[in-house]
Amino acid sequence: MTNKLNFRKITKLLLLISILSACVKDQDYATPTIDCIESTIKITNTIEQVKQMYTYGGSTIIDSDVVIAGYVVSSDKTGNIYKTISIQNTPENPTAAIKIAINQTDLYTKFNVGRKVYLKLKGLAIGYSFGSIQIGKVVASKLEPISSFEVDKYVIRSCEVAEIVPKIVTISDMDESMLEMLIEIENVQFRTSNIGASYGNIKNTSTVNRVLESFNNNCNILEEIVVRNSGYADFKNEILPEGKGSVVAIFSNYYDDLQLYIRSTDDVKLTEDRCDYSNALQPTISLKEVREMYSNNMVEFGNENKYVVEGYVISSDEDGNFEKRMILQDAIENPTAGIQILVENNSIFENFTIGDKVFVKLDKLYMTRNNGILTIGYPKGNEITEIEKEEAGAFIFNSGQNYTLIPTEISIADMKFQTYENTLVKVSDVQLVENELGSAFTFFSGENNGTRTIETCNVSSKASIFTNGKASFANEKFPSGHGSITGILSSNLEMRHFKDIQFTEAYEVCPVIIPKIMITEIADPKNSVSARFVELYNAGETEINLTGWKLNKYINGAISISGSPIDLSGITVPIGGFVVIANSGYAAIFMDTPTIESTYISGNGDDVYELVDNTGIIIDVFGKIGEDGNGTNWEYLDGRAVRNSAITAPNSTFTISEWTVFSDASNLLITNPNTSQNAPDDFSPRER
Repeated sequence: MTNKLNFRKITKLLLLISILSACVKDQDYATPTIDCIESTIKITNTIEQVKQMYTYGGSTIIDSDVVIAGYVVSSDKTGNIYKTISIQNTPENPTAAIKIAINQTDLYTKFNVGRKVYLKLKGLAIGYSFGSIQIGKVVASKLEPISSFEVDKYVIRSCEVAEIVPKIVTISDMDESMLEMLIEIENVQFRTSNIGASYGNIKNTSTVNRVLESFNNNCNILEEIVVRNSGYADFKNEILPEGKGSVVAIFSNYYDDLQLYIRSTDDVKLTEDRCDYSNALQPTISLKEVREMYSNNMVEFGNENKYVVEGYVISSDEDGNFEKRMILQDAIENPTAGIQILVENNSIFENFTIGDKVFVKLDKLYMTRNNGILTIGYPKGNEITEIEKEEAGAFIFNSGQNYTLIPTEISIADMKFQTYENTLVKVSDVQLVENELGSAFTFFSGENNGTRTIETCNVSSKASIFTNGKASFANEKFPSGHGSITGILSSNLEMRHFKDIQFTEAYEVCPVIIPKIMITEIADPKNSVSARFVELYNAGETEINLTGWKLNKYINGAISISGSPIDLSGITVPIGGFVVIANSGYAAIFMDTPTIESTYISGNGDDVYELVDNTGIIIDVFGKIGEDGNGTNWEYLDGRAVRNSAITAPNSTFTISEWTVFSDASNLLITNPNTSQNAPDDFSPRER
């Protein structure tokens, strides 16, 4: 009897459950509809008036019966917004909004989008949190979220649920007054460097930024703004849409950085075709003009100049030889300028390949010489450091267009010209120097960087090839033939790939070149001390590159070099050519531009001049070091000393018989005493 009774009870219970379940067609159990009695609470202030109550320096506790009302525009349903609700003063065209911090999740179940709420502020506080004003409660002198146990005491639901119409704005319109409003931005797309990525971080729960770019109707890029996505958002694994369209979001900030929070992916409607960067960006300054901005001090490009430069990628880090660097030049052929950009990325080639046309927004970047090479990036002390990988997309844009580059063909002697700095060149008729044959690009083992020296037979100039120790070919043997090398010219030549070396001919044994650079005239005009000069002459059979050479001066019998010697780097003297190093008045008197102008040339008849090569070896000398020229057979006071035309080679030991000396001094030891010389008539610069 008892079993039958229990069976009947169970049957009735199951029937009741079945009937109740039949009323629900899916798993979305909505809040049951019940009669709502509207609150009679009286509104005393507007949202804007309450925001004005805040005073900087600490949270403002409200101790009077202040009541405001607003419409909920945020939602934490997907997890992208956490423990806050944002309210604005009207459902459409709002003029004020504010954030309320509440220590509770699933707020959307009670404070759904469009719900009007009343906020009793007595006992709460208005404070400053991460750069914006919000409402919470002061606990131990800090602004904290309202406790979940006290929410109903302060936040009162209205029966009214309005349709919220997002406020349509442009990025340039957005300012502090719009914070926490629901806004809509049209004609936007995610940055190209973001395409293929998910909304959030699929590996962990950290928050990430994605970037929206806005365009006009001609697909010219206008502005950009960050979309902030939580690592706890339900949609974080979804791939960003590739199209262009509109985005609805809560407008927020982190101090001075403006940002958006979407409530769900339904807020993102990017269904139109994307704008490509070939139309989006237009250059406003050339690479040549950028280089000309540098004048020995770090260049700051500012943040409102809207500098955009166009260039073509000529480097590649695919084989590891251009580590965290990208080199651009201004044309695919015969470039006039190039620049180096530092980026914190070991795989730049994945986004920017050789020949890609790119645009670089220079605002907020800096430029100076790193190790002598003009470089753009972030500032670090007096140097340039890398643009952070995550931020590179805000500055460097790939147009999607790729071109075949034609390197500029130059000789080894041309490599000294700054014109070719940071450009793609093809150095012809070169080979490894004989004493380095059989060597690796760097070393046959390890990751140390290395340089190799190349030469052209019968040319005194030599050049260096730099290889990063991490390059894929660093430990390989350097080819031993003869031909051309393509690379990017900096302080050295740098190859992109092993195939940049095209040695198709047999190695040549080069004859030894003996430089014959001579001092041929020393001038001390009586009528102009500022017209003093020293003349050098190439008496050899090959042109000579004077890089690393110096002209030293010894004054008044000194045995140590005076001051900073004249650096002759960058000068190549052709066969039979001259170099004139002169004081500041030379050009005006002689109607001739000196090779180098320097007040270092101040010899007053008793000073020694010494010419040394790039290894420090003395090549030629006039006068005796350690001897004051006054009263000697080489005194040239108010006169000049001229190398005899029969002398055709330099001499590291001063020999007076090689010289004819004119002087105003009454000194019978010299060739021509009491014969002062006046400029310009008594001198013959650039003649032999």
